[in-house]
Amino acid sequence: MAAVSARGALRGLAAAPRGLAPRPRGAAAAFIVRRGASMGLAAARPPPASQRCARSLSTAAPEAAKEDDGYAWVPYAVLAAIGGLGFWFWRASTAHGNRSALIDLIEDEQPLSGDERDLLRDANATFLQPERLENVARSTLSSLRADARTEVDYVDFCRVCDRYLDRQLEHGHLVDRCALQVKPHEAGLLVVVLSLCAGGDAVERAAALGRILECEDRDRLDALVGWLVATGQIRPSKQVAEGSSSFPAQTYERRDAHGLVEEALAETGVVGPFAAADVAAVLTAKAIDYH
Repeated sequence: MAAVSARGALRGLAAAPRGLAPRPRGAAAAFIVRRGASMGLAAARPPPASQRCARSLSTAAPEAAKEDDGYAWVPYAVLAAIGGLGFWFWRASTAHGNRSALIDLIEDEQPLSGDERDLLRDANATFLQPERLENVARSTLSSLRADARTEVDYVDFCRVCDRYLDRQLEHGHLVDRCALQVKPHEAGLLVVVLSLCAGGDAVERAAALGRILECEDRDRLDALVGWLVATGQIRPSKQVAEGSSSFPAQTYERRDAHGLVEEALAETGVVGPFAAADVAAVLTAKAIDYH
């Protein structure tokens, strides 16, 4: 019997791989487990599969934050550009509307339309040259014993003018309408109304008016420009200037005769007392553009 056990043990040893101890079985294995448990060396059992999965999820490394690609600002920049462009268009159109509205208002106040002024001048240009205009106006003022600032009756002014004119003015009803729509009837104003019929270029007519109305000082020059404005001989666009407010849109205001002369004097560098050539230079400057 002992021999059989020995041979079984040898067969067990022979069955084990070389270099490895045979794995204990049966009672020996149970003894080893109990012995290890008493020493605190019991092998830990692997946790259930559900616990292993939960632990693996809880201990997983946090997902790395997505890196900024550097173009997140682009949509905001596009929206800002569109908004700025829209505001610029609104501001420009509003400012243009403000200026156009003021120009239209001034044009509505003109006693004659542009076509009527051209018709009146063309019909009488060859007859009433600047030299003749000066002679007729001086003779009329002398007969009325009137200065440029003296108020006179329009009918009397026309009656005296007829004495010194060789013939009736063409389209005289336009002259009457212009004179009756602008008041008071200062003698200088009526001379300026008469100049609507005069020919020659703007420089010659301006110099003649300067001599007739004796515009040597600033007050007389301002008055002459005011009469030209009242009779529609200064373009409405020249009478419009930028206002003090520019935000959110530019505003515009009407420039009076004093402001027009002030800008023209700065442009030309002319200083008083003013000769006829100085008056012509001021009136034909870009700031006034008498035509």
